[in-house]
Amino acid sequence: MIDLTVHKRFRYFLFTSLYFAEGLYQTVLILVTPLYLLEKNVPIPIITLVVGIGELPWALKFVWGGVIDFYHKYGRKKFTVIGTIIGAIGILILGLVDQFFSIILFALFLFIGHAGIGFLDAATDAWAIDITTKEDRGKINASMNIGSSVSGTIGGPVLVIIGITHGYSISFLITGLVILVLAIVPLTVKYVDTKIEELHIWSLVKKEFNYKSTKLTTFYIVISVLNPGLLLALLVIFAKTILLWDDMFIAFTGILGLLGGTIPGSIIGGLMTDKFGRKFTLYVFLLITMIFSAIPIFVFNVDTLIYTEAYIILSWVIVLNFAWSGTTAANWAMIMDIINPKIGATEHEIICSIGNFGDTAISAAAGALFILIGFKNIFVLATILVILALITLKPIKSPKIK
Repeated sequence: MIDLTVHKRFRYFLFTSLYFAEGLYQTVLILVTPLYLLEKNVPIPIITLVVGIGELPWALKFVWGGVIDFYHKYGRKKFTVIGTIIGAIGILILGLVDQFFSIILFALFLFIGHAGIGFLDAATDAWAIDITTKEDRGKINASMNIGSSVSGTIGGPVLVIIGITHGYSISFLITGLVILVLAIVPLTVKYVDTKIEELHIWSLVKKEFNYKSTKLTTFYIVISVLNPGLLLALLVIFAKTILLWDDMFIAFTGILGLLGGTIPGSIIGGLMTDKFGRKFTLYVFLLITMIFSAIPIFVFNVDTLIYTEAYIILSWVIVLNFAWSGTTAANWAMIMDIINPKIGATEHEIICSIGNFGDTAISAAAGALFILIGFKNIFVLATILVILALITLKPIKSPKIK
């Protein structure tokens, strides 16, 4: 067994692998599920409803966190393993019942699988809070972001290719088996349990959210996710309808964004967060986001964008991915700093759920906003949202790094 108190570097592999499983599940939900259901001739309104059912457990993260903290005597490790196994079983069943396809059963096991991954996510975050310090939380969050991004960006095209050539039921089976294998990783780790007295979870939650620092940080998190939520929801639409790029080139763009932007941004953002502090790092990456969100206002035009060299657009996308990833690493390190470890799962997942609400709301409204205010004004709005994030960041006190 590997004791994390001795082999601290193994933490990065542990949390990268756990988030790798989460990234695979999100890819199955957002990419593979719609393609599979279209193949089954399921009406589009029903497909979006099923995807929404699959997303529901992520809006209930505070529930999974509350359960984990209520049964704190069992520790965090057991819930990461249980959650991973439930998630794997849920998706394996999706592949196994292909011969007896039922949209109701499909939606049910999709929900169950995502509930398992919800437990995995909540337990992983709480475990990270328990065993990290202010000096390494930036790097830990960077490793989480890399794991999720790598599995999503590379796993997506691979699963689609498998689905096209061998059937999407095989894609489900392979994904389930990979996630099941990943359950082995936390089992190799020696978990040192923290003895906690009996908890009154909701009274502690109420107390924590009465603190000014918690309120300010939570509000900032909601504002900070609006810019990437808005632009990410529209990037594929821009590429498909304005640039007229084909599907394979769009997928290629996603991989370049990962390799050139997401991974370097996560690593550099994590290192800067732990060396120079949360707020300094956030100012740097938010300013980069603001500048590159504003560039299309002055440079790009709908009528001429189609003639713009692809490498210019790709470079712009890569820099935005770089800035968003650096911001994410610093954001969630700052969140971990204010969490009460006794209710690490509950408090973290409440804040996460609130942040997810902001991201989901702006993503859902992105298409309507594009139609209502036009191409250039989308980037005016995106720039304003970053300015608001900078304003809401200012009053937050960040701990000094030794």
